[in-house]
Amino acid sequence: MKKALIVTTILFACCASLMAQQAKIGYYSTQAVLAADAEYQTAMKAVTKSRQQTTVELEAAQKEFTEKYELFLEQQATLDAAIKEKRQAEMMEMLDRNEEFKKSAQQRLKAAEEAALAPAMQRISNAIQQVAAANEYLIILDTDSKACPYINPAYSEDITPKLKGVK
Repeated sequence: MKKALIVTTILFACCASLMAQQAKIGYYSTQAVLAADAEYQTAMKAVTKSRQQTTVELEAAQKEFTEKYELFLEQQATLDAAIKEKRQAEMMEMLDRNEEFKKSAQQRLKAAEEAALAPAMQRISNAIQQVAAANEYLIILDTDSKACPYINPAYSEDITPKLKGVK
């Protein structure tokens, strides 16, 4: 809400400025620029591969737990109390380890995504600065943010193609 208010205020100021002079507004799509960023795509492929491997490992651990639990259920009536207690403790430990692995894997994958995104966003920011300076834009909007639902193409320019080529 606060972000939308700030964007609205900036847009209002820009509109007032546009009435006073002929100003240029640019807009772009972060997702489109990221899709064209080879370094980002390579990093995200590594994250996706890691996510797939983690999913396989989690599924294998869940299958192992399920098999042991089902076996325990079948045998529990015939087990000595000490053995029964030992196996219950083992299953609880296994369940806890699996849950801890899942949490740490999610944190690791999130960190990897952020690590892949940070340099790409810096490249986009640098490209925006270069394109804005070279083309004398008054303001540049990111259409992916949904803060500005309509941009009149007669008074603005899509700079996404210009950003894709800048490093």
